[in-house]
Amino acid sequence: MTNKTQSHNARWKQKKWKMLLAASILTAGTAPALFTPTVAEAATIIKPTAYINNMPAEYDVVIRQGVTYIALTELQFLGDYTFGYDNKSKQISIKTGSDQYVLTPNSKTMKKNGQNATLSSAPILVKGKAMLPLRAIGETFGAQVRWNQAAKEAYIYTTNASVVKDYNGSDLTAAREAALRLPRLSSFGQPRLQVKNPLGPVDSSTVYIFEQGQKDRFFLIEDNDLVSYYTITNGNAMLKWQANLGKQAGTLGDLFFIKAKSVSEAGTRPSVAGKTLVSFKYSLMLEETTYEISNKAGSIASGSAAPAKGKIMVEVPEEK
Repeated sequence: MTNKTQSHNARWKQKKWKMLLAASILTAGTAPALFTPTVAEAATIIKPTAYINNMPAEYDVVIRQGVTYIALTELQFLGDYTFGYDNKSKQISIKTGSDQYVLTPNSKTMKKNGQNATLSSAPILVKGKAMLPLRAIGETFGAQVRWNQAAKEAYIYTTNASVVKDYNGSDLTAAREAALRLPRLSSFGQPRLQVKNPLGPVDSSTVYIFEQGQKDRFFLIEDNDLVSYYTITNGNAMLKWQANLGKQAGTLGDLFFIKAKSVSEAGTRPSVAGKTLVSFKYSLMLEETTYEISNKAGSIASGSAAPAKGKIMVEVPEEK
């Protein structure tokens, strides 16, 4: 090979490397908007998860031949269920109220109170653990089931009529309490963020923030680490934005109640410009909720009160 040819090849390799580097930078800048779920999954393996009545599943979610399964024991978050698996008869038993269900792994035939019924998908066993298909849970137990393909997140929930009634009522305190108990869904094109630095078993680690006089949107701050923002739509709390907070002091847009810079964000950051907010923090130790009304200029009023048993929200006299 001549020196001229070697020089040409070297220049071509250098040019090709620069083209690849430029392409990678361009792709990195536009990926979130352009990636389809299929491409994103190829680039990053997302572990499927499930939330049952807002509680994260205790066990792994399994996907087999396009069917999503959760562990039988996750039904505990749907209501008053007792369940079991008889290894000898190879049958799954589920009981709630006066209803008794008997299912068999790998069979779509189910018995409800002794009568045969057909499931759209059969339950399976995974490492000896009984797993139920999401769709069958919705069909059999009256739960709502949604699947976020991009985030690989399943949402299984039941509608509580009294919660819906409270939310639609005129009592602001009861409506806010109901807002916190509505099903929480996500339309993110990625899995939701999680608390990176949990505080452990400490008192008063969650703060709830509403706009003054409002009930239809709220912030949650968990462990001074994770901030989540929800808006109420069609009876559900839809996750719109999240941020993990770092240890560096700073600001985050016009969210004046946040005093630290973020290390990661997802969704569209909301604005509270010109708004007055009301924050609530419940103490299990004191059995009371402290509240504070504030705006960009600082605190306007604060106080504390004992909420009703099992509740978090309290009436704020200064809002009237």
